[in-house]
Amino acid sequence: MSAPMENILLALILFLSTFIGVITDEEFEGLRTFTLEHSFDTGCTPVFTKRGTIAVRSVKSNRAHFSPNAPLSIEERNKLQVLADNNEIYRLRISVRNTGNSDEDYVTSYTPACGVYESSLSDHIWLHFDQSGELLGVSMVTEPSECRNIEVDSSDLMHWNTTVDITQTVQGPQPDTQTYIEKLKKEESEKKKGQQSDNRSFFAKYWMYIVPFVLVMMLAGNADPNAQGGGGGGR
Repeated sequence: MSAPMENILLALILFLSTFIGVITDEEFEGLRTFTLEHSFDTGCTPVFTKRGTIAVRSVKSNRAHFSPNAPLSIEERNKLQVLADNNEIYRLRISVRNTGNSDEDYVTSYTPACGVYESSLSDHIWLHFDQSGELLGVSMVTEPSECRNIEVDSSDLMHWNTTVDITQTVQGPQPDTQTYIEKLKKEESEKKKGQQSDNRSFFAKYWMYIVPFVLVMMLAGNADPNAQGGGGGGR
């Protein structure tokens, strides 16, 4: 086989392997859909209704899309305006898993209703995932986010203009405990070796100090007593 043909085949193989790798990665993550619910109620037990669905194609590649359920009804538009006039909040929630019972677990968020109202239903939703791809939370901001006490025509409150983005937690640096443990073991081993290497008696360790001291004491004890005291007087 000629060299140009080999180069062409090699390039084709590399392209196919890259393409298959991308497909495999996306299939591994899996296409997932989340039901997005919202509430225009106040109080501790608000009633939620379906706002739409969020399809997540890839958490790593930040690929998600929002599909609305239906335009807001006249009743919902009126409720949103009442919330905005009373400085109340607009609520969101997403079901994350079924516990096996009739109850479900949700991640929730809220924002000032006046921001949703004055932005004419333009908002930005963030889905927060952990490293394993599990949904941790949801948050939202309106565009613009400030409330300016303006009137919005009811016809501008029918269709959502929603952008969805994905964030994923990043694992921080871990302490190098293995190196620290090995260092402690090495220090302990060296300490034991140092204790075992010197098993001499006290005299064997310190004879160079003891012998000179003993010699000095012996010489001092054997000194001539007549050499002290000076000469005596004659008669």
